Amino acid sequence: MSGPAGLTSRVAGIITTAAAQHATPFYLTDEERLSQAASLLESAFPEPWVRSYSLKADPLPAVVQLLAQRRWGANCVSVGEIAAAREAGVPNSRITLEGIGKGEREFDAAIHAAASGDPLRWVAIESADEARALADAVAVRGAVGGAAIRILIRLNPAIDPGTHAGLAVGRGSSKFGTDPTELLAAARIIAVAGAPLQLIGIHLHAGSQLRNLQEWQTAVERSLAAYAELVQGGLITDEVHRASGTLCVGGGEPISLEPGKERLPTAADFCSAADAAWSGAPGVTPPIRAIEPGRALVAEATLLISRVLHVRERNETVFAPLALPGEAETACARQVILDAGMSELIRPALYGARHPLRAVAPRTASTIPAALHGPICESTDALGAHHVPTDTARGDLFLIEGAGAYADAMWSSYNGRPRPARLMGGSAGVKVARERSAEQF
Repeated sequence: MSGPAGLTSRVAGIITTAAAQHATPFYLTDEERLSQAASLLESAFPEPWVRSYSLKADPLPAVVQLLAQRRWGANCVSVGEIAAAREAGVPNSRITLEGIGKGEREFDAAIHAAASGDPLRWVAIESADEARALADAVAVRGAVGGAAIRILIRLNPAIDPGTHAGLAVGRGSSKFGTDPTELLAAARIIAVAGAPLQLIGIHLHAGSQLRNLQEWQTAVERSLAAYAELVQGGLITDEVHRASGTLCVGGGEPISLEPGKERLPTAADFCSAADAAWSGAPGVTPPIRAIEPGRALVAEATLLISRVLHVRERNETVFAPLALPGEAETACARQVILDAGMSELIRPALYGARHPLRAVAPRTASTIPAALHGPICESTDALGAHHVPTDTARGDLFLIEGAGAYADAMWSSYNGRPRPARLMGGSAGVKVARERSAEQF
């Protein structure tokens, strides 16, 4: 398969054949495009950068396995994602645990792994309260005597990352991470708790779809300053600093589903900014650098394949950001209802994310702006304005691009919807990674 930007007759044929064998909607992942995205990030962040894939974007074991074969680690936020990583063959030594929602089950997973002598790569702590809860859990379980539970503390860098408000986790007002005062408090809790907890560094995530490189560099600089303070204050020992000192800068590298719409900084630009922060840091710096991309790896590799349910002539004005590119609003005289919507791709309804959409095998080159909607009983189940063939009819196949990140992962059964099949397309043809779930009655 090749990417949707060059929808050849061969690719259209693959989609059509798959749609004849599987009920729509379904997700179709192109293994080649996934590998291309991984190669791009590997080139931008070469070794010795530690590279982990954030499973929150798409935890499908078949996807994680493809990346694990390239020596990518797995960044997880729950025991469910840890299970998906292990199913894909990722060892504990390359699994990291983070996330603001960690509870007793996540603590137990980290403690059990360390007690068995096979610890996770690290656990990122979000707050002083969480540091205290983890220390209490270790004490209750009597986990002393196993391997160390290596700890990063997440710093909220208090920047304006230049992205959508819903993605700007690095703003000082967001719920994520610690400010410098709370970070020191969390570090002291870990120090008092002692073994097996071992503080090794700082975790950072500035936001997703980042635009502002200078703000991102500032976030890295503030994280490096926080790290230096921990070392200078003895909260990270000199021995640990030299052997395991770490700054994980998270992910957030942007992708554009509509090339030419805007010039985005590249992954290499982000690495250069990080290098500049490291080289300009006045204090001690961590020897280990890590990244955790999610969307940038998988978003463009998966299509959501759908069929037309209804077509009607009805005037509708679609406003930005779901209007046609470059337009504040788009006047449409036609509505098209698809069998895929917010259950399979919630991002347009959630925060106005626009995904390119097109007919798979158009019978005519003539198009008309139309308002595309999903099948869910919610007015917000809208996919925006798109050019569709003038003879679009019930049963026609459409594809939605960029469905590899936060689509299947955020699937909902609302309205009694079955979970779509996951198909993987590669050199050996199209195979089923997950069957469509049964209808619920």
